[in-house]
Amino acid sequence: MGGNILPSQVVSSFLTHVAANVRGRRIAAGMSQRDLAEASGVSLRMVGGIENGKTSVSTATLDRIGMALDATLADLVADPSALRSARIDRVGWQGAKGGEGVLRWSIATRREVELWEWRLEPAERYQAAADPAGWHVMVFVVEGRLTIELEAGPVEVTAAVHVFDSAQTHAFANLGTDTVRFFRCTAW
Repeated sequence: MGGNILPSQVVSSFLTHVAANVRGRRIAAGMSQRDLAEASGVSLRMVGGIENGKTSVSTATLDRIGMALDATLADLVADPSALRSARIDRVGWQGAKGGEGVLRWSIATRREVELWEWRLEPAERYQAAADPAGWHVMVFVVEGRLTIELEAGPVEVTAAVHVFDSAQTHAFANLGTDTVRFFRCTAW
């Protein structure tokens, strides 16, 4: 590690969305910038810089602001015109050597989020009943090919994420010859 390492850079569209979301939520809450600074423990200067879209901000600072505004990190970084519980695909961070942090999906939840790690051997299948209305499942496949059987038809997922409304009967199946490993996040 030499002295030529550049600091990581936040993507400008990320800052624009954060600025609009923080300002909009602050105004909707009837708060001044000073009120938000006091409620979040973030300096008034930082709040102003965030709302101007000119100041890079850490996720820890956004979490503190989000708590003061009753908002999640996804609420603050998402494109304000995009639907919630949807694919976001917003680059939030870029490293000096090409690395990046991308917020891929966000599910608006009311109460609980569960994260399960699954392994299906060849020819294994898990049948699930329909969840209550408003529930969603996010699946991230890390090994193999997972078949998600939905009412509209099967979806094949390999080393990717798939999100679906789980208020329908659904199943997870391994139709291949190799082990399938995936994470299943259920939110409502």
